[in-house]
Amino acid sequence: MTSLDDLPIRDDLRGKAPYGAPQKHVPVALNVNENTHPIPEDVAHDIVARVAAAIIGLNRYPDREFTDLRTALADYLGHDLAPEHIWAANGSNEVLQHVLQAFGGPGRTALGFGPTYSMYGLIADGTGTAWIAADRDADFELAPETAVAAIRRHDPDIVLLCSPNNPTGTPLPPETVAAVADAARGVVVVDEAYHEFAAPGRRARSNCSAVDRVCSSRAR
Repeated sequence: MTSLDDLPIRDDLRGKAPYGAPQKHVPVALNVNENTHPIPEDVAHDIVARVAAAIIGLNRYPDREFTDLRTALADYLGHDLAPEHIWAANGSNEVLQHVLQAFGGPGRTALGFGPTYSMYGLIADGTGTAWIAADRDADFELAPETAVAAIRRHDPDIVLLCSPNNPTGTPLPPETVAAVADAARGVVVVDEAYHEFAAPGRRARSNCSAVDRVCSSRAR
């Protein structure tokens, strides 16, 4: 039987192992973004009813523009955002894949601050983008000065900021986001997949959404 070693795989991908999040039976599994509570019965019945209604139209492809979803996300984020400001995909990893395919690739670099979300480096490898993991400050913090120094040293095409950081849970100060946006010549991505898990008080003080920051600056 033919094995992967027999196939003409790219040399930079040969020998790599596939990514997989640990599937452990524990009460709280934040590493896979799971809800700790079971689905309420009335919610389950509502989902089943909606699925049953949707099945009638499954002979056609769904709306490829995800209009309803993007409209709902725009309403959730606020700041008068419209659906055309929203980019939807099949999960955040696909969004990251799109970003690295569009703005990365051979001869280009992506910069993050380790330890951070392990998929950044893996997706970078898959798209032929050089991955650079710069150091954080003590206690996994990331000060504006530290981030800007790394950007000036490496001059990346893409900067990936995780807020709050995965796996450390460290909040990212808005000042760091603003400093990175000013210093970087390329694309800056603020990954807030776990933003809603941060405590409301902590979120308001030091980990407000980058959307809030950008929209507030634009309003001024």
